[in-house]
Amino acid sequence: ADAERGRLDAEIEAACERAAMLSAAEGLNFRAALKIGPFDLPHPSGRGSIVDSVQFNLTPGRRYALVGRNGKGKSTLLRFLAARRVPGLPDAARVQYVSQDVSFAEPQLERTPAEVVVDADAERRLLVERARALQAGDGRCSEELQTCLEQLEAIGADTAAARAEQMLVHLGFSAELRSRKLRALSGGWRVRVALAAALFARPDILMLDEPTNHLSMQAVLWLSHELAQGPTWKDRTILVVSHDRRFVDDTCTDILHISGVARALTHMRCGYEAWQRTRQEQRLAQERRAKTRVNELGRLKRYVASGQAAAGNTSSTSRKLQIQRLEREAEAEAQQVAALNEDVDLPLTLLGAGALDRPAVALKSVGFAYPGGHPLFRGVGQHPHEFNVTCQSRIVLVGENGNGKSTLVKLILGELEPTEGELWINRNARFALVNQHHADQFDLALSPMEMMRRKFPGDQSDGWVRQLRAHLEGCGVEDTQLDVPAAALSGGQRSRLAMAAVSFERPHILVMDEPTNNLDLASVEALAEAVERFEGGVVLVSHDQRFVQRVAREVWVVGDGAVRPALCGFEEYRARLLAQVAAGSDQAADALEAYLQKKLV
Repeated sequence: ADAERGRLDAEIEAACERAAMLSAAEGLNFRAALKIGPFDLPHPSGRGSIVDSVQFNLTPGRRYALVGRNGKGKSTLLRFLAARRVPGLPDAARVQYVSQDVSFAEPQLERTPAEVVVDADAERRLLVERARALQAGDGRCSEELQTCLEQLEAIGADTAAARAEQMLVHLGFSAELRSRKLRALSGGWRVRVALAAALFARPDILMLDEPTNHLSMQAVLWLSHELAQGPTWKDRTILVVSHDRRFVDDTCTDILHISGVARALTHMRCGYEAWQRTRQEQRLAQERRAKTRVNELGRLKRYVASGQAAAGNTSSTSRKLQIQRLEREAEAEAQQVAALNEDVDLPLTLLGAGALDRPAVALKSVGFAYPGGHPLFRGVGQHPHEFNVTCQSRIVLVGENGNGKSTLVKLILGELEPTEGELWINRNARFALVNQHHADQFDLALSPMEMMRRKFPGDQSDGWVRQLRAHLEGCGVEDTQLDVPAAALSGGQRSRLAMAAVSFERPHILVMDEPTNNLDLASVEALAEAVERFEGGVVLVSHDQRFVQRVAREVWVVGDGAVRPALCGFEEYRARLLAQVAAGSDQAADALEAYLQKKLV
């Protein structure tokens, strides 16, 4: 698998360079729909295919959300498209692809973010190199040099550095972060650099795999506005894989759905909410047809079995033929029903310990600074009971990455001590942490049941094993997955396993740091319902707008050296962010109206 991924990465890089050279040489623009396929999408393991005979169109100006359950080939399809392993995507089409786990070549690690971003515009880079070569020549190619310079002017080459810096600012980079070499940046910030580079290159086709995973909510809102409203993208094509439903709805115009059951890809020209509503209507229609068919079959079979139908008479034969037709119809619809139901998520149950007679955590004028650094925040909980964590809490911490959200979480968990103020933690409270890297700590050679039995040995009785199995199934780990190695599970399935292991301890307070990152859209909805039902308190860090809006009872904004409440909740915070990143847009106006309505309640 690693070798195949390496080959794909090399093919993607080569395809990108080849397209830049062809585009610059031939002046090609792709402003007509591309007919992709047909092709079979192979399984990454090499065992068969994920979907068969895939065909779809990519139309400039359309923004496609690629949706489907985890493990059904969304990321694989993007990588195959970027590597040109599918028919229909011309070599000269300029494609930028940003994966979930980006890597940079050694020379790039010694550059600043802006230098990497500017260099991503391969067309500009090749034109600059050609112009320098011509300028260093004997002057006999003055006409070609003039053409080169005119092309550079047309693409705004002289403003490239300033535009790159501004794009990085929009994606949350401070001046200090922009001054660092890539080598000194964390993986999350490197992903942001890769995203900025892809946007800056202005490709014919932009492919983004979970672009919001490492972004703050402000950066997510800016990215959504840029892709949906930015003039650059009006006549270009965008493909996105994302678990963030609000981002998908605000950004995308079309849905491409991969069905693992039907082994097919289907296209609908609508947003995610409309697509989901259509699927629900189709499910209800199937259920009505199935109910009518069952009733009709019962009536026909009773007639045939009764004494009213003499053997061999015309009426009896006709009814037997009707029975056969209805049974064939039911068999034919069975796969359609299964395909419609595959996106209905399994429930998720998080076990909690119930109530405590006192708060689990209380902060009084708390501040924190790392040794030798400026305070990340001060005065948290200045007023009595202002920042208490109880078994009824649903607290969401928001703010730019690096402002101190994770530090505040560590204080709540007792992993750090405040440098000023008082932090009181209830000794009777049990805490549990679920973060985006929790599943990475599993021994992937073990099955879910083996992991649970090692972590919770109990008395090893049959009853104890049944209890563990029931808990895993209640967390959406299906019966067929219980005894297979965790290596065979998707990222979302491993996340469910992590939540199952954590909640089996029945904590009073559940702390969740970006818990939606490895989940698909349907699983995020299931997690939101589980958090709402959880019998305990929840402290949450998340950039997923819909998820936060569903579960938050309190929203605290971490930034500018303080931790302040958004008194009108998430609607207030979102309206303020959109006023900054998308002032004057319909999206900002709608957010302001939602905030004002809540404020007046």
